[in-house]
Amino acid sequence: MKTMKSWRFHEFGAVENLQMEEIPIPEPAEGEALVRVEYAALNPADAFVVMGRYPGAGVPPFSVGRDGCGVVETPATDGRFGKGERVVLLRSDIGITRDGMLAQYAAIPETCLAPIPDWWSPREGAAGPLVNLTSWQALKLAADLQQSESVVITGASGGIGTAALMLSKAMGAFVIALSRNEKKRARLLELGADVVLDTDDPDIVAKVREKSPTGGADVVIENICGPFLAKSIDMAANCGRICVIGALGGIKSEINPLKILFKRLQVHGIQVGDYTDSGVQAAWSQIVETLRKTEAKPLIDKVYPFDQVQEAFKHLRRGPMGKIVVGPMT
Repeated sequence: MKTMKSWRFHEFGAVENLQMEEIPIPEPAEGEALVRVEYAALNPADAFVVMGRYPGAGVPPFSVGRDGCGVVETPATDGRFGKGERVVLLRSDIGITRDGMLAQYAAIPETCLAPIPDWWSPREGAAGPLVNLTSWQALKLAADLQQSESVVITGASGGIGTAALMLSKAMGAFVIALSRNEKKRARLLELGADVVLDTDDPDIVAKVREKSPTGGADVVIENICGPFLAKSIDMAANCGRICVIGALGGIKSEINPLKILFKRLQVHGIQVGDYTDSGVQAAWSQIVETLRKTEAKPLIDKVYPFDQVQEAFKHLRRGPMGKIVVGPMT
């Protein structure tokens, strides 16, 4: 029996419960391809799964890892991918209810795979899918962003923040990126933000409304929430759309609902798991064609060797600029 290395956990608890094990290479089921994983990217949800804090997580033991890129080793019967083709993983139950991408091989339903964009590297292929699918759900499917509208991105230096910035620019929007870190603000300008502002600036609402060519945020990509949600409501333009993606600033917010009412705001909850298999394939095709206009690539903060997954999670907790990638898996 052929075996592989995989980072797995046997009970919910600390991320340190993830340990590298030697287990059999999985046998793909009907409609699945066996993928030799090259790189995986970390998401906060991976840690939540191990800690037992992710809704709908499976029963351990299994490995985590919702993002990855690899090469088809055993194609699905009558499938669309042949042996040796490089693919990326889209939204799926991989790494949530079953073994994920922090392993040398993964059995993956073909409906959850897509060709890697032809201008991306395998590392970028691991880093890009979930953050772009999440950002697209917010910008296009929920907010219906239009060319020349103003987008404000809170927590703009993270994986979703940088993906939302690149997608917004490719869609023709004016982007105001918010970050507490001066070095990260400089990098956000290099990535194409039209304006960068300090999240902690006491005049942040007035400055957003001043800098925006539309007099406020037509769309807010809200990664912070907590007390900051009230400021996002204040900086939104009339008929603005607020897309809640994360809660880096906490889960308790004190807001004035009358401002939502009188400004006719829309507040959308964004959840990448809401895509259907056909929906995620359609969205991914549109994302790739949109990003092709600018040849934008996912921003990678650091790549860790396969045997340093715990160090990679520590880096993730510190707040990277972009994505944390693990690999190669050899």
